[in-house]
Amino acid sequence: MGTYFLDTLAIVKRYVVETGQAWVAALCAPSSANTIIISQAALVEAVATFCRKAQEADTTKRISEAERDRIIALFRQDMRRHYSVVQVTTNVYTHAGDLCRPHKLRAYNAVQLACALTVRDKLATVGIAPTFVCADADLLSVAAMEGLSTENPNAHP
Repeated sequence: MGTYFLDTLAIVKRYVVETGQAWVAALCAPSSANTIIISQAALVEAVATFCRKAQEADTTKRISEAERDRIIALFRQDMRRHYSVVQVTTNVYTHAGDLCRPHKLRAYNAVQLACALTVRDKLATVGIAPTFVCADADLLSVAAMEGLSTENPNAHP
């Protein structure tokens, strides 16, 4: 039983067959009793990723439109039932912008990291340290520099 903040690349693995899917699925399974936290930004990013997968030129990686729609519906259902969602507030956006000064970050990666750091700071008051789960090695490196414990689902084939 643990507390995990999953960025979009990690949460997508729960729904699409790719490296790390089984590990993420086990992490998110209700029977694990883990707390799964995602950013409000993932509500857009994940759907966009599922839509891109339905438009993929490589047919070995493409999902059907019906599969895309099923996955989006399941993700949204899980979001309401199983995930704690961190709101992307003006303070989070400001923090994300500030993170871009010392680190080379894309905008949404900065927002994801700012959300994770907000969660860490809030949970520290009750002695809980969330693990930042992300499939982007560069973002994991920055998260570690910012003091987060990290886990890469790609390390769990």
